[in-house]
Amino acid sequence: MKTLLRKPYPAQELAAMGVIRRWQEARAAAVIGECGTGKTLVALAAIHCHSDGQPYTALAMVPGHLVAKTAREAFRTLPGVRVFFIDALRDRARDGTPCGVNEVKLRHGRIVREGLHTTLTDLRLRKHYRTARERWQQTICSGPALFVLGRDRAKLGWFWRHAYEVARCGRYQGSVVNPDTGRPVYVGDDRLLASDFQKVRHSEIIGAASEEEDRQRVKSRRSRYSPLWQADGHRIRRVAPLEFIGCYLPDWFDYGIGDEVHQLTAGDTAQGNALGTLATCTGRLVVLTGTLSSGYADDLDHLLFRLNPGKMLALGYEWSEAGVRSFAETYGILEKITTIQPADNACSKRG
Repeated sequence: MKTLLRKPYPAQELAAMGVIRRWQEARAAAVIGECGTGKTLVALAAIHCHSDGQPYTALAMVPGHLVAKTAREAFRTLPGVRVFFIDALRDRARDGTPCGVNEVKLRHGRIVREGLHTTLTDLRLRKHYRTARERWQQTICSGPALFVLGRDRAKLGWFWRHAYEVARCGRYQGSVVNPDTGRPVYVGDDRLLASDFQKVRHSEIIGAASEEEDRQRVKSRRSRYSPLWQADGHRIRRVAPLEFIGCYLPDWFDYGIGDEVHQLTAGDTAQGNALGTLATCTGRLVVLTGTLSSGYADDLDHLLFRLNPGKMLALGYEWSEAGVRSFAETYGILEKITTIQPADNACSKRG
């Protein structure tokens, strides 16, 4: 803690050591404090102390207006750190917009793009080394490195389109069917219609064809997941940077920082799913927020599921409406609103 460039307050030191103690028991920790309490400093100090002098790579996903601020705090806190902005997956853009991965420096209090320019696709190359991470430490950066990614850029990926089909003949004629099975899609006892796909992205778990196949599937603990959407090749083709990291650089980052996570508590949203990807592709994760929940238990359910889905499943909760309701029954309050029209209420007076 004494090797930091600026000395934290005693309360900040205590919070940073609490994060380290939490990392000894779990992969994710949360720092909850009001604005101005130094949550970013606590996260950076925890990473610095937990690394114990060894080189590390950290990935911070922050709101767009806090990208430069996070870089400044890193330069003023961590000794010998190199900071990189992940501007986009592509190498260059026609309009001159910064793309790829760009190193930044602190010049007269301002953050400027200066130094190394590379791409995420180059970071995953091994060349003559055993792993891409070893190549990074041996030839590019032998010290600590912090990669900062704006939350809006992190989730920008493919445009999606629905991938269902409508049976033209046979006993399912006119029904929406799954192209993987050729059978209608059910949610509970209701068969889905084409109008049900307008705004919601549906998926389906496909059952086994026989009992023997079902036993083999249970033995391997693998199920067939059939998403009923796919990338739309007729629109702009782009890959979300964080999705690329989750697919091709899953073991590249030692630490992750998720800032303002109370804004990512919604269900199936691009930014919320980006937080789940950040949790899976980093060795240790710390999330920062001024309020852990917005006052509703379902928001906390979504956040905890993204940080530690294994524990939530072990406790009996599922990533579904039924799981959210079960969580709310235990940790929240269920409110039922019944509207009675005056015509149905014998005690009311109609004017």
